[in-house]
Amino acid sequence: MKPNRAVVGLAAALAGVFFAAGCGRESRPRNFILVTLDTTRADHIGASGRGRAATPNLDALAARGMYFKNAYALTPVTLPSHAVMFFSEPPAELKLYNNGQTFRNPRSLPSLAALFKKAGFATAAFVSLGVLQPVFGLNQGFDTYAADFPADRWYLRAGEVNARVFPWLEAHRGTPFFLWVHYSDPHEPYAPPGAPDDLTIYVNDKRLGSYCLSNYTLNAADLVLAPGMNEIRFEVKNDSDAFPFHARFDVFKLEGEDESGLKIKRYRDWIFNKDDGTYFFKRTSAVLVENAGRPRAVRMTFRGKLILPIDTTLRADYRREVEYMDGEFGRLAAKLGELGLAGDTAILAAGDHGEGLGEYNDEAGVRYVGHIHFLQDVYMKVPLILADPNRPGPPAVRGDFVSLLDVAPTAAGLMGLGRPSHFRGRDLRRTAGTAAPEIFQETYKPEAVRDRFGILAFPWHLIFTPELRRLEAYDQGTDPDEMRDLAAKGPLPDDVEALRRKLEARAREVLAGKETVKVEKSAEDMLRALGYIK
Repeated sequence: MKPNRAVVGLAAALAGVFFAAGCGRESRPRNFILVTLDTTRADHIGASGRGRAATPNLDALAARGMYFKNAYALTPVTLPSHAVMFFSEPPAELKLYNNGQTFRNPRSLPSLAALFKKAGFATAAFVSLGVLQPVFGLNQGFDTYAADFPADRWYLRAGEVNARVFPWLEAHRGTPFFLWVHYSDPHEPYAPPGAPDDLTIYVNDKRLGSYCLSNYTLNAADLVLAPGMNEIRFEVKNDSDAFPFHARFDVFKLEGEDESGLKIKRYRDWIFNKDDGTYFFKRTSAVLVENAGRPRAVRMTFRGKLILPIDTTLRADYRREVEYMDGEFGRLAAKLGELGLAGDTAILAAGDHGEGLGEYNDEAGVRYVGHIHFLQDVYMKVPLILADPNRPGPPAVRGDFVSLLDVAPTAAGLMGLGRPSHFRGRDLRRTAGTAAPEIFQETYKPEAVRDRFGILAFPWHLIFTPELRRLEAYDQGTDPDEMRDLAAKGPLPDDVEALRRKLEARAREVLAGKETVKVEKSAEDMLRALGYIK
């Protein structure tokens, strides 16, 4: 989707408002907005210098503030990564490892939102993925926590989030506020608004309806089966022949199947994978259903995806999602200007983790699209932008290595909220030119296929998989895309061996203290719908 030029122009014009507001005064901003960009790779933001997507609105934010080009998540998992931002502690210390787990906060740590609430700010959160529902524990300190979803999906598009945010802004324009806006469009499914229908269903050669598998929603279709044998035919719009099959269902149910008188007799051009309950089917395929009785009304429920090539279609769809999200962020910036809030509102925008787009294979040797399981840069490097309307001077591009631990201390410092003793991160306004800390990274079973740990101390990035006793070592100085695992090629330098020992000791320590992960039963269907579990 091409960016809306009117929105881009409005957002760019706001840069002047921000700078004008900052001239000649040192007071703190009145309001603070945290915008989290779920599943957003750093290299898709124009300000990163790589700009694989067109992001003029986020670039405009960076142009009036600070862009951190070496910012990292500590985990490639949404819920614990956001907890890192709000509590400034690593997932292992928070005992929060996976999505679907409830954060119990046993030490009663104050969150960033709780600090704002205590200081008298109105606080609100508007989230767009089911894994951030209040039941999972990140709602501490929020007066408003909007996290309801349509019946057919566990996600909202950025435009739907804005539709909830804007009335709240209008109602609170006269009150100092802390606002968290969570956009997740680059998360699967990669389907910007307006994606065309790609599946048509026929029952006994009569058209039943058309649907959009790309939206990955739960569909329900009512149909009437005649006595005897019935054919339900599926016509898929997928021009790619890169794979033997063109689409898949991970939910396919026919009401009354296996009851007396109603049986699926066979599938034509389908394969059923018993391991994960997935049906793969071709561009034209059919199900034959025997109805041994009178005409019968039944309901068919299904959810699935097209099977698309990575290098062309999937990467392009991901880019379009980033661009759509950027356009909606531009609308948020424009709304601040319209309400007269732009000159008094600081914004911190940060990704929670990146996304693999086929750069690496999984353990089965299949090119991997997604996140959670691995710790290379494409999964961990994120955009991070801080725009303070009172900060004078030109925009700054910071090259020092920072992490999402630094989000809460930076926001609290900027707004004069003090620093709780448990904060592990740093106020990024004060760290330019200081030595970068080592960044410890982690991902855990059962959501990840294995526990994995990483340590980043530029130029070295080491990744350790204890279960396999496997070490990976990347020299980002000579191999910024992390394509050459030097641990597989022979002995490492002495300083890298010391880093390895530190990583392995930290991994042993964390695993010794790891608590059993309890995923809430009610969350399992949501996690399956969002692709987190099979």
